[in-house]
Amino acid sequence: MNKKERMKKIALRSFLFGCFMLGLSMTTLLAQTKADYKKKYKNSDLYKELEKKMQSDMVYPDSIVLPPLHYINTMVSLDSVVTDFQNISIDITVKDDLPDSYKFYISPFNTAFNYMPFYCGIQTASGGKPIGGSKDEEIGRGGIFSRWYERDTAALRTEGYYASSDGEGDFIGVRNKLKWGKGTYRLTLSKTGYVPGKVLPDSANQKDLMFSWGEYEHSWVTMTIEDLERHQITTIGSLAFPGKRLKMAAGFTIFLEQYGAAINFAKNRDLPFETLYYQDIPVAHIVFDHIVVNGKPVIPKKVQTYHNRTHHPEQKKITMPIPLLSKVVYDPITGSIDCVAGKFVDWKTPIDPE
Repeated sequence: MNKKERMKKIALRSFLFGCFMLGLSMTTLLAQTKADYKKKYKNSDLYKELEKKMQSDMVYPDSIVLPPLHYINTMVSLDSVVTDFQNISIDITVKDDLPDSYKFYISPFNTAFNYMPFYCGIQTASGGKPIGGSKDEEIGRGGIFSRWYERDTAALRTEGYYASSDGEGDFIGVRNKLKWGKGTYRLTLSKTGYVPGKVLPDSANQKDLMFSWGEYEHSWVTMTIEDLERHQITTIGSLAFPGKRLKMAAGFTIFLEQYGAAINFAKNRDLPFETLYYQDIPVAHIVFDHIVVNGKPVIPKKVQTYHNRTHHPEQKKITMPIPLLSKVVYDPITGSIDCVAGKFVDWKTPIDPE
């Protein structure tokens, strides 16, 4: 193989790697029916599908951590299941200026309504298709709200941007621009409407309710973000979930994610993809507090943090353990969860949660 051919191969692999790293995937080109989607997940799940998408023949040096990486997965337990969800909110205080070039995701709510998983939060680099448009656009800083096991875009509403893809398992999502930085923001999810349909049977499970828009009754859930210092509210958009009465799991997971570049723990490596030296990672100090469920302030029953538990499926090819780059302190009196991500703490990650 000559030099030109080698460079072409490196460029191609770099491009493919970039697609994997950003979680990008071409939307399915052939129309599929709900039966097709249900069949796809009969013996599969989101994690299996994600692993399939991210498989490659890449060979990585042992000095890197592949993106996306969740610095933390902090599991917040409530006293009980929320049997009739109306709203939930949390305050997010960002204590550091984060550069636009650093692809960082602050996600406070990861849970499920009537067995349909979702996540939401704010990102430094977001994107999607504009309403009325056909091509993806980068929108910079913004808010994002996504749910899985649905692909029908009639089940979303937004004046901003949207997505329907199989890039992370089949999902739909709404996004919108939000110029966030240092400051405090209140992220709220609210039940805002009803779509008639067949009543959910008491025996319905997750498999029954997958891809059920147009069959069962649904409820709209809308995400808003309020800048508490400027008193400005931005509506990100709404997603439909099956059921007139929404049940929310007895807790949620907070995560902080770096999704832009491979973190490199060695200097001066000539690699065919974007890297970020670990000592150059921007430090993000984030505080989560003032959790309110159905209008009532809540102090979590329990908070547990796992570090580095969610990472790229191909990280298993790399023998170096993921070093500890985060710290979380929970105050059980106030319910405040104080997080620092991106700061080197130790070469070893604790096995047990804090």
